[in-house]
Amino acid sequence: MSENATAKQIATTNGFEDLPANVRSLTDLVSRQDAPLQDIAKIICGDANLTRRLLEAANPRATCEEDYTITTVDGALMRSGIGGALLLAITDPLIRAVKRTFQTMLAIDFTDVAPGILPTLDGEHVIGEVAFAGKATGCVNLRLSPAAAIAAATTIMGFPPAAEDLNDVIGELSNMVVGNFKSNLCDAGLNCKLSPPKIMRTNEFKLRAADGGFAQRTGFHSAGVDMFVDILVNPWTG
Repeated sequence: MSENATAKQIATTNGFEDLPANVRSLTDLVSRQDAPLQDIAKIICGDANLTRRLLEAANPRATCEEDYTITTVDGALMRSGIGGALLLAITDPLIRAVKRTFQTMLAIDFTDVAPGILPTLDGEHVIGEVAFAGKATGCVNLRLSPAAAIAAATTIMGFPPAAEDLNDVIGELSNMVVGNFKSNLCDAGLNCKLSPPKIMRTNEFKLRAADGGFAQRTGFHSAGVDMFVDILVNPWTG
């Protein structure tokens, strides 16, 4: 069975959405290192959500639009280059996967937000990490406070989890999210394979650098739970 067929099975099994046509076009375009920025800008300008998130990424310290120093798609692409467009393209399906997974499994309706508007995770917090390797290489991290992780596991299990059960739940949520991400990378020709999830505790909140690639953090807000999702990716390793 082909890698693309396997990826589509993952998406179907978990009930995820197909990659939207505009995001598919953008991902296909930026998977080539020589893609013209004007072609990339045309796709982004035609989608209000892609435009919003590109400008958020181009103004990482801003807490509202009034704080933006870069206000146009062209300006954002001039600053970030094709790497910024790539992160935009692959973050869109990841955001969709996060929202669908947490709505289905926990009835949590997340809104994706600029990470700067959420409180930072001070002290020890929980990370669910899944690495991927192939034509695209990197990892996805789900970061939750201990209270948020316990609340999520309690909702799924119906009772407060033991430490081992907590790890299993966060690992499964990470797997579901990244499984959909994998299917969309494969659809765009960036075939890759996933590693088993790793669950870690850390006091380090700073976004890690991606060796030879790009990194981005997205915030997720709901009435009861906040979460951060980090992408570290090098799309041109294969």
